[in-house]
Amino acid sequence: MDQNIETLLRYRSDPMFDGGQHILLDVMDCRFPEGFFAETARLANRLTSYYEARDPRARSSIFAPGKVNYGICKLYRDAVQAKMPYPVDVFRDPESALLYAELDPRDREVQGLLGQIALGFASS
Repeated sequence: MDQNIETLLRYRSDPMFDGGQHILLDVMDCRFPEGFFAETARLANRLTSYYEARDPRARSSIFAPGKVNYGICKLYRDAVQAKMPYPVDVFRDPESALLYAELDPRDREVQGLLGQIALGFASS
């Protein structure tokens, strides 16, 4: 997660930053540190400058297929929406995550965004 946070903060400070872009975050293979539930509010606070710079219509779609990651991400979503209400949701299936970010799951380039196996397009 720290890598994702740092990436968003670096993007926010980049001159090419576009607050209107949707975000698609894949946490399928993320490992959350022990005590992450207690750190969720701190995480939301750390990204406040990023949230404030985003267009209120820009969506964040989080792909979290596992039970633990899904639960942690829903907690994160609730903490973020309490501070900066902008569209963010958590999905267990890749197609819903892509559609929420206004991406077409049938598009070949889009299919690779969440991993070919996750989308059911694994090659033999």
